[in-house]
Amino acid sequence: MTTEPASPELAQFIRQTLGCGCPPEIFEHVVDAPTAISRNAGIRRRIDVGGRLLIYLVEPHDADQALTRLTNWISAGRTERDSAGMNRLRLVLALDSPTPQDRARLESAFAEAAQGDERLHLHILAPSTCPIGPDAIG
Repeated sequence: MTTEPASPELAQFIRQTLGCGCPPEIFEHVVDAPTAISRNAGIRRRIDVGGRLLIYLVEPHDADQALTRLTNWISAGRTERDSAGMNRLRLVLALDSPTPQDRARLESAFAEAAQGDERLHLHILAPSTCPIGPDAIG
């Protein structure tokens, strides 16, 4: 896997949109590639930031599909995070216009599946705010 520095857009997304207070040096080593684990879980995009932060970015068709796959995504991400000794996993769901009820259902299911894991975070964002394209690094 190729390691490259984060683009300014990706660094801004991680810092401002996701709220990560990561030190600047971790942004010098970004791996934007799936692994067998993430691919098998159906992850749209897997980003390893400096070996400390793992971001799973998925684009479910709707909240119902996200609810169906959420436990799988969390399990795969935890496995990767923990086996690599990373600090955090941020699961980003890029959803078009989720209703308040959809958000509540997703957050509730996430809390149940996360089982109090404080190193696991859920972000429900509009696809337009996510670095989905191939030019998000370097």
